[in-house]
Amino acid sequence: MNWRAAGCAVVGVAVFVAIGLLGLRLAFQDATGCPPNLQWADRTYAAVGTPAPSPDLGGDAVPIGSTFMGPITRQVFGPPGSSPSTEAADRPETIALDCADGTYQVYRWDGRSLSPSPVSSNP
Repeated sequence: MNWRAAGCAVVGVAVFVAIGLLGLRLAFQDATGCPPNLQWADRTYAAVGTPAPSPDLGGDAVPIGSTFMGPITRQVFGPPGSSPSTEAADRPETIALDCADGTYQVYRWDGRSLSPSPVSSNP
């Protein structure tokens, strides 16, 4: 057995793991708080007001899905009576996002942003 090669392999694995852990730490250090705009699938929502201790959507907010915020997902809430949907037309105009710091930010859809429809190339 070549001890020098084995030692280099162990050092290489240790450096690889250390770099990976450092990268994860950097990625998650700013994982709290809410952004000023929220892109949820094909809609863009703008923040309304400041974060509050509960999702204020005119009653008991209901979970309607989640969205990615960097390397993690955050729970999205809708007004009473809303339901989860993958279709943009079914999503409410006002939603709330869990800011992961004990607060919730309310967002309102700008009414314009939708993914473009495919355009036919036939004349």
